[in-house]
Amino acid sequence: MDAQFIISSGLIELYTAGLTSEKESQELEAAMRQYPEVAAAVATCQRNLEEYVKLQSISPPESIKIRLLNLINTDPLTMDTATTNASIPQLTKTSPMEQTNVLSVPETKGVSWKWIAAAAAVLLIGSVILNFFYFNRWKEFREYKDKYQSLLLSQNSIISKTNEYKTRLEQLSESMGIMENPKVMKVAMPGTPAFPTAVATVFWNQDNKQVYLKVNNLPEPAADKQYQLWAIVDGKPVDMGVFEMGDTASLLQKMKITGKAQMFAVTLEKKGGAVSPTMEQMYVAGKIPG
Repeated sequence: MDAQFIISSGLIELYTAGLTSEKESQELEAAMRQYPEVAAAVATCQRNLEEYVKLQSISPPESIKIRLLNLINTDPLTMDTATTNASIPQLTKTSPMEQTNVLSVPETKGVSWKWIAAAAAVLLIGSVILNFFYFNRWKEFREYKDKYQSLLLSQNSIISKTNEYKTRLEQLSESMGIMENPKVMKVAMPGTPAFPTAVATVFWNQDNKQVYLKVNNLPEPAADKQYQLWAIVDGKPVDMGVFEMGDTASLLQKMKITGKAQMFAVTLEKKGGAVSPTMEQMYVAGKIPG
């Protein structure tokens, strides 16, 4: 993922709110180290969240602070033994007005609890709003992530197909170069009487003795069968190797090397080839011209 995608995905907001998984946090922190703009976006989001919390804060009335201090100063549990003993006579001499203030503790507590309830309500509303906002951004992030994964798979498929076409184009170019080479002999192999529609061609380089085979028309064999090329040398069949069918058959296939031959033939054998040809399964055969 690039920096712009991460910034616009909503992952930063979720991270700032503490809603990301451990893996997502690690990915974002790695992106922060890699992309300065992502780190800056995270810092900005954190500052914005802090400002939002400050704006939602409520300052308590000054009267509550004064009354709480009076309670602390007059509560025996908050003073040490000496202070408590010294304060006992003073409590008996408290003026009526002071007694009224002390007796107004329940009201002070009521006011403070109202303030706490109001603050809690504001925080709750803020939490609901933030959760709703982040949930929607989370859904959008998941949707973008799914679309990104789908796009990535599609891109990988296109790249794979492109590489496949490039390879086949290179093979086709190589095959054309071999067939157009004036030093390469072309040996046509028409079908035998048992298989009249079968056709194949041998291209034999007279310099390096390399033999190539092109399938023009051969039926697809059974799964446990495979075609095998033979060179007839001094009246004896010499194995030139088995070859593939399917898409591979449309291109030249490199076979074994032979120094001399009077003809070539193709038979259908068990998968992997045979030591000697099955004559009744000979599909094509062709003599070398001259």
